[in-house]
Amino acid sequence: MPERKAAFLYTPLFCEENIWLLTNKLRDSGRSDEPMSVLFFSNPSKSIMLWRQKAAQAGQAIVWDYHVVLQVHRNQDDWIYDFDSRLPFPCCLSTYLSLTFPEQTALPERYRTWIRQIPAREYLKHLYSDRSHMEGKIPTDQFPDYPIIKPDRSCPPIPLSDYWDMNKQLFDSSLVIDLETYRHLGNQQQPPQR
Repeated sequence: MPERKAAFLYTPLFCEENIWLLTNKLRDSGRSDEPMSVLFFSNPSKSIMLWRQKAAQAGQAIVWDYHVVLQVHRNQDDWIYDFDSRLPFPCCLSTYLSLTFPEQTALPERYRTWIRQIPAREYLKHLYSDRSHMEGKIPTDQFPDYPIIKPDRSCPPIPLSDYWDMNKQLFDSSLVIDLETYRHLGNQQQPPQR
């Protein structure tokens, strides 16, 4: 079941693009019959706490403004692809959630995670980021060396800032839910596929 991370293109600190590229590659390799969703983690204060991220020291949590992973439903199970995690790639959804996110009720409200669940095909059609959110934060030579991902002219763009705005309703059939509710619902809470 585990797939090699090295088989996929990856740029540190650009999780939204890494997941777009991964989703596109899986779809092109014949995985289009497997339901896939992009999970966009953030919250209104843009400060979510995660464990087992490679950017943090082992045994320490890290606070991100947002994080993006791919969820694939295969053989009656849900699997999470997270390039930045120390957990297996992919990792079973329930294991991933329990080992990555602290108990939400024990956290101050500002660190509690919300999820925007996006049908993967909609994410592939609409994602647009000009990478301006990283300008001045990292050297330009650490930016991806491929062109910016943007939709073709027939599809309206959804900017990265709209995805991480958990109060914004988008036209891509995405669904926003808090992490604890999502944990209890499991994959029953699938957004509609178009």
